[in-house]
Amino acid sequence: MLAAAGRTVRDVIGEGLRVLFCGINPGLYSGAVGHHFARPGNRFWPVLHAAGFTDRVLASWEERELLDYGYGITNLVARATATAAELAGRSSWPARGGSSGR
Repeated sequence: MLAAAGRTVRDVIGEGLRVLFCGINPGLYSGAVGHHFARPGNRFWPVLHAAGFTDRVLASWEERELLDYGYGITNLVARATATAAELAGRSSWPARGGSSGR
């Protein structure tokens, strides 16, 4: 799993989104498999459905289906880490008002 450190997960973004969900950064599991909120037991997908955003619980590998609903996913920091605490230091975060460099 540590081999996934520093990997990135492709944004799920399209034209005319109604909602853009923004995480802090991908975890190592997500970095390893290349999908957002992919770790087994992650509550994002069940909560998305329970809140009425989707008509069923999507699996992380179905993330691009969010575009059909008008939703997208991105992260403040693109690189995968074991914990957000590993992002300490200003060089990890995007510049205020700027982009994350992706």
